[in-house]
Amino acid sequence: MNIGVDVDGVLTDVVDFQINVGSPYFKKKYGYDIINPNAFDVREIFGCTEEERQKFGWEKTFWHYIIHSPVTANASRIIQKLQSEGHKIYIITGRVFVTQNNFKGWLSRFTLKNWLKRRKIPYDDIFLCDEHNSVRDKTIGCEQYSIDVMIEDKPDNVVALSKITKVI
Repeated sequence: MNIGVDVDGVLTDVVDFQINVGSPYFKKKYGYDIINPNAFDVREIFGCTEEERQKFGWEKTFWHYIIHSPVTANASRIIQKLQSEGHKIYIITGRVFVTQNNFKGWLSRFTLKNWLKRRKIPYDDIFLCDEHNSVRDKTIGCEQYSIDVMIEDKPDNVVALSKITKVI
């Protein structure tokens, strides 16, 4: 079986990170409290605008997140077991900068691959998606690798990918 695995929100807890880092920022800067702790993005978590989301500074907090985020409980062990049983594991993920052809892009790709290695998450190949076109790119990645099941957390991606493969 060919298994596609997203990173942010699947192998990491991106929502927990956004809440922990975002809570003091949005409270101090805008007086916002958490309005939906189960949401996917800071816009829904804090009820902020896109402009306020951009000012939140993913660019500032992103590097800490991608270097230091712990792996989701048991994810490494489960993926190792699946691969040892003969399943192919494909990392199919969208992330800030990874598709850029510049130093930030190179650093983001390097850091992701290093993070996977340090967390002992094996994979057969990796397909990197533009964060702003992740629905399109993840669809292409799933088709390219003939993915039988995709492990995904972003609601828009789940809807789109469920039209071409099974999604967990």
